[in-house]
Amino acid sequence: MAIDRALFAEQCVREGVFFAIEPHYMLAVAQLRSGISDGNNGDRFGPFRLKQAEWDANGHDDDLDVHFVSTDINSPSRQCSVFGLMAHNAFETFVGANNRSPSANELYLQQWPDAATPTLAADLQKALDDTAGLIAPAAEAVLDDPKSVAPVANADQPTIGPPPPLGPDPIVPVPEPAAGGPKLTPDMLRRRWGNTAKPELIQGMAQTADVLGRLGINTPLRLAHFMAQISAETGNGKHMIESLNFSAERMTEVWPKRFPTVQSAQPFARNERALGNKVYNGRMGNRINSDDGFNFRGRGCIQMTGRASYDAIGKSCGLDLVNKPELAIDPKNVLLIAATEFVKLGCLPDADRDNVIRVSSRINLGHPTDSSRGINGFPERKAQLKIWKQEFGVA
Repeated sequence: MAIDRALFAEQCVREGVFFAIEPHYMLAVAQLRSGISDGNNGDRFGPFRLKQAEWDANGHDDDLDVHFVSTDINSPSRQCSVFGLMAHNAFETFVGANNRSPSANELYLQQWPDAATPTLAADLQKALDDTAGLIAPAAEAVLDDPKSVAPVANADQPTIGPPPPLGPDPIVPVPEPAAGGPKLTPDMLRRRWGNTAKPELIQGMAQTADVLGRLGINTPLRLAHFMAQISAETGNGKHMIESLNFSAERMTEVWPKRFPTVQSAQPFARNERALGNKVYNGRMGNRINSDDGFNFRGRGCIQMTGRASYDAIGKSCGLDLVNKPELAIDPKNVLLIAATEFVKLGCLPDADRDNVIRVSSRINLGHPTDSSRGINGFPERKAQLKIWKQEFGVA
C-alpha cells in the first residue's frame, strides 16, 4: 500500500529532530528498503521493513519515552519513531567505537551489518538523491526555519546525530588583553539580578567575574551572549537548583508517557527525590536504583544535569562535584562552572557571529541547530541578549 511521501517526509523531520538524527537519512532508508511503502515483504514490515524481533527490541525506551506494543509495527508514523530510536542508538555506538560521526553508509551498516553488498553505496546514494526534493518542503511544513534541515548530498559524508558528551579536560586559560578587557561588574549584576538573586550570589559572582576573561569570554559580544543565556536559564539568578516539587496533575502534563494518569503520578507528587530518580535515573550517567537522578538534578547558571556532566565539568574545574554536588551552587563556583560549560559546548564561535539561535541550542539542546523550534524559552533568551548587549555597549 502506498504512503503519502510528503506526509511521511514531515514525520521523518519531526522524529529526526527529536532523536537528533538527520531526517534525510531516515527518509532515504525507507526509500531504499521499501520504496516508502506500507505492507510487508515476507517477515519484514512497514516502510523501514523491520522484523518483528527488531521492533519488539526497540519499541520501548524509558529515557526517551518510547513505548509501543507489538502490533504498532504496522503504523508508518510509529515506525518512524522506532527507527529514529534505532538510528540514534546506532549512531552513539559508532561514535563510541570510532570517536567520530559515521557517514550515511557507515550508519546504515552499523544498524544492519549483514546488509553489506557491492552495490549498497550506490543504492543508498540513489535513495538519498530520490528523496532530496522532499526534505525542504517537509521542513517548511513542520519547522520554524526550514534551513535547519538540508539534504544529505553524499552517502559518504558524516551524518548528524546525538551530541557527544563533554570531556573532563580543563580549558586552557587565555591571556588578558594588555589594557584589560570588558568586565562583568557588580553594578551590572545588581541592576539586572538584584531583585531576584540572593545578595550572596551576586557578591560571589562579582568577586569571581575575572574567570570569564580567563576562559575566553572576553569580548562585549561574548559576554552579552553568556549573560543572556544564564539569565534566561536561572530567571536572573532566582532558580539556581531545579525544582521537582510537582503536583500529580502537573506531572501528567510534563511527562505524559511516564505518568499517563494522575493516579500513576500520585506516589511522586511533592516528592522531589522520588521524582528525580524516576525521570532521570538510567540516563545522563545516572545509575539505576540510586539517588543519582535527585542528587544530580539541574544546578547552577546553566542548570548542569546528570552524573556524567557533574563528573566531567567538575574535573575540568578542579571541583569534586560528584561527591559534593552542592558545590555547583556555591556563589564562588557558579561562574567558573557555567563559563566552562559555555566554552566546552562550543558557544564562542556562534557568539562571535551573534547567532543567538545556535548559542541557545547548544546550551538548551546540547548541540547546534539553525531553528529555534524545540529550544525551551527561546523568546526569553533573545530578550535577555538585547538587555545584555546594552549593558556591554554592543550595537
